[in-house]
Amino acid sequence: MRPRARPRQLVAALKQTIPPQLRELAHWLSGAAALAGCAVVGRWISALLSLPIPGSVVGMLLLLLGMMLYGGVPRGIALVSDLLLRLLALLFLPAAVGFYFLRDLNAGDWLGLLAATILGTLLSLTLCALLLKKLLESADARHNDE
Repeated sequence: MRPRARPRQLVAALKQTIPPQLRELAHWLSGAAALAGCAVVGRWISALLSLPIPGSVVGMLLLLLGMMLYGGVPRGIALVSDLLLRLLALLFLPAAVGFYFLRDLNAGDWLGLLAATILGTLLSLTLCALLLKKLLESADARHNDE
């Protein structure tokens, strides 16, 4: 009678038989499916509960909760988000083209739009700087503990 293989040995054997490109594609597809699934579920929850929050924001909160429960960023989501971040400038093109159609606004409208843009940018930069400081401090503390 042949001894039974352990599940970890089976997984290791399967990993060796699957080409790396196919594994990378599987990770990418699972990440894209997770992002799209969170977006769809977020929109569904927002519509079902008549929330004043856009469904995409609810989807991002669901994604954040899922990653917190998982304990990190899954490889597939990291692959897809890396690609999306590289193409981020292209995602802003429709918004930039939309400014062309705003030329008929009066001065008060432009002042509000400019103030919102400047304040939003400053707030985003401040929050990113504080987050970076906190992450660097925690990494430094972990490094000093070792």
